[in-house]
Amino acid sequence: MQCLSDPDSETSLHEQVAALRRRVADLEQALAEAQRPSSAVREARPAAGEQELLASFFAAEASGYAALLDAIPAMVFFKARDHRYLAVNKAYAEHYRLSSDRIVGKRDEEIFVDEVARSYRENDEIIMSEGIPRVNVELRWKLEDGSDGWTLENNVPFCDASGRVIGMVGVVVDMTARKRTEEALRSTEADLLGIQARLLETIAALSTPVLPIDHGVIVVPLIGHLDTMRGTQLMAALLQGVERHDAQFVIVDLTGVPMIDSAVALHLLRAVQAVGLLGAESVLVGMSASTAAALASLGETLEGIVLLRDLRAGVRYAMARRRR
Repeated sequence: MQCLSDPDSETSLHEQVAALRRRVADLEQALAEAQRPSSAVREARPAAGEQELLASFFAAEASGYAALLDAIPAMVFFKARDHRYLAVNKAYAEHYRLSSDRIVGKRDEEIFVDEVARSYRENDEIIMSEGIPRVNVELRWKLEDGSDGWTLENNVPFCDASGRVIGMVGVVVDMTARKRTEEALRSTEADLLGIQARLLETIAALSTPVLPIDHGVIVVPLIGHLDTMRGTQLMAALLQGVERHDAQFVIVDLTGVPMIDSAVALHLLRAVQAVGLLGAESVLVGMSASTAAALASLGETLEGIVLLRDLRAGVRYAMARRRR
């Protein structure tokens, strides 16, 4: 059976369809305007409606995320594009010894001392203006009571449907204990380096001791292996010993030195020659065959250097010469 349509019904249906189409067009236009920034001010910060949406979304009562955020041991905060706090978790508020209501809705300069607020704002502005996350950022914090420390922040911008940055989220870890431990370790390391330097000086002094045995006579007994470093130390010790004790005779005892190479032999010879420039006479005693061979291989003249068999002979020589 075919039914005829009612003319009045068809008219009513056409009007409803037309009304729906107009409504859809209005909604599409409103959506396009909402996604298109209208001015530089709109780019810089969300409109009042967006502020309310953000605040509503992140408010503990509305979002239901409060328990989850408070369960996180790290400090967590949310900020709007205008740098106002939208939400913080329990750890964040407790760290700065403030209640959440003294943080939410305020900017850093309304909460922290000037230098801290400035560093926080500069760091957050880089993130929100460039739209790029920043991780492992070390920031200094300080409270009005004088307590201070360091935090390690990982900050990420968040955007609206059009990709425009409308805020940021930060996850913060207090690293004060670690920084102070590092500072203590650096201080300890500096102290150890100082101690090491003093020990090396002591060892150097002990490795080339200068012993005054009579007025104008000093003995420098050498023990162990002589290398280039000790050869340089030997020259310094001899020259300082001559000046300090106004020495006329310097007896260098090589009995405890088993052998030296040609490079060290040259250092020894130069040290003895430098002593002669100060007006003192050098006496080498206790020289081994290998040391004698090393000195001879240099091809240098040994004129002005007294060579004796042992320390006793060297002391007798110097004392006799001094008496004359």
